[in-house]
Parts: sequence; C-alpha cells; structure tokens
Amino acid sequence: MSTRNSLKPNGYKYLIGVLVLLLIIYSFRLNSNYQKLEDAFSEQKIELQAELDEIIEDYKNVSVKNKEINKRLIREINKIIDLRDSIKSLEKSNYNLIVKYSRQIVKLERENRRLFIQVDSLNKQNYALLQENIIVKEQLNKNTKSQKTLVAKNKSLISKQKKLKAKVDIAGIIKTSSIRAIAMKERSSGKLTSTSRSSRADAFKVNFDLLANPVTDPGRKEILIQILDQNKNVIAAKGNKKLKNNATIVFSDEIKADYDNNQLGIVSLVLVNRDDINKGRYTINTFVDGIFSGTTTVKLR
Repeated sequence: MSTRNSLKPNGYKYLIGVLVLLLIIYSFRLNSNYQKLEDAFSEQKIELQAELDEIIEDYKNVSVKNKEINKRLIREINKIIDLRDSIKSLEKSNYNLIVKYSRQIVKLERENRRLFIQVDSLNKQNYALLQENIIVKEQLNKNTKSQKTLVAKNKSLISKQKKLKAKVDIAGIIKTSSIRAIAMKERSSGKLTSTSRSSRADAFKVNFDLLANPVTDPGRKEILIQILDQNKNVIAAKGNKKLKNNATIVFSDEIKADYDNNQLGIVSLVLVNRDDINKGRYTINTFVDGIFSGTTTVKLR
C-alpha cells in the first residue's frame, strides 16, 4: 500500500519529463520547419525578382516603330517595375502574396508572348516593306536613269532636227540669177526705151530668173522689188512687208509668181515720177518669200 503511494509521484515526474521532451522535440521541429519556410520564401522572392528583371530587359530590347505598340510596351514595363518593387518590399510573413505575385508573373508572361508575337509580326511587315521600298527605289533609279538617257537622246535628236531643218531651210531658199536693171523713158509713141539720164527716167525695168530648186515647196511665191536712191529713200513706194528675219521693208513693186521648182523668168516695171529722180546711183534689192535674194545698181547722170 505504502509502496504504491511512493511510486506515484515518480510516475508523474516521468510523464512530465516525457511531455517536456516531446515539447522540446516538437518546438525544434517547428522552428526547423519555420526556418525552412523562411528560406524557401527568400529563394522564391529572389527568383521572382530575377524573373521580372529578365522580363524588363526583354521589353527594353524590343524595337518597334509603331507608336501605339511602343506606348503599350512602355506601360507594360512600368507595370512590371511596380510589381518587382512590390516584391522587394514584401515582408516574410506575407507568404500568400508570393503565390499571388507568381500568378501575376505567369499572366505577364502570357501577355508578353502575345505582345512579342505582335511586335515580331510588325517587324516582319516592316522588313518586307523595307525590302519592297528598296526594290521600288532601285526601279525608280533605273527609271530615272532611263528617263535621263531618253531626255539626253531627245535633246540630241532635237538638236539634230534643228540642224537638219536649218540645212533644209537653207537648201529650200530659192536663189536668183544676176539682177539686170535699167532706167527707161517713154517716147511719144508710148514705147519705153532705155535711158541713162535722170531727167528722162519714167520707169525702172528689173528682170532676173528664179533658179531651179527641187527641195523647196512649189507654189505661189511672193517677190518684192525695192528701189533706193542715194539717201536710202524708197522710190515709188507701194507698201511695206515683214521679212522672215522680222525686219520690215518698204517695197516699190510686188509680184506673185507660180513656181514649179524649175527656172522661172521675172520682169518688174516700176513707173516713177521724173520729178523724184535725180542724178546719182540707185540701188535695186530683190526679196523672194521674205528672204533677201540679190541686189544691183543703176547710175543716172
């Protein structure tokens, strides 16, 4: 009886010791698990920050000329920087936020993938457009060179054409034979005979030939006769005409002749007033189709 009573307190002591030992073991294990959890939290936090840094660097390396896409990239970079800074300041006790931020990073990576695919597509389009632009520029340069060549050839042809036309125009000028001119007086019978005396001159007779020219156009030709005294005054003026060199002359006689490219004789009789004729030398000029063709003189005493 007394023996049982003496053992009972010892049993309690044993039991308490066991409980304390178990509590120490549990506390050690709990502390050990807590430390492991803290270590895992720190590692996860560092990994998340590193992953976000990589994503930020990827965004910074993206180059795109599209303004809207560029603005979107900037917004995404700012969002990721804010998330990274939030993780940096995260307390050890906020284990549940690690899971939340991990989910956000997964979502960001999906968005990144879609955005980068879009950027890559735009870059490919830009590259294709650039290549097309290069081809168009090359073709444009070829066309420009070809155009310059054609312009140069055209200028050369125009120059040759002008030279050829000038030669044809020169070749088409109708030349005349030497001009023969005499002063004439009218007899009482009405017949005209030559005279060398100014006081008896009633007319000037001018004759010459239009020489054959197969190059010029056949048809009616305008012939002008101009008689000048020593003072360059026009004798028996009939009117004025503009020449091909734009000069205007006063003429003494006008003849219309039908020319068929063969030699054709021309005769002009210019009646004058004796009172207008004085002693001296008279110049007779001829013009065919607005071009000076020849001259001669008559001296009267």
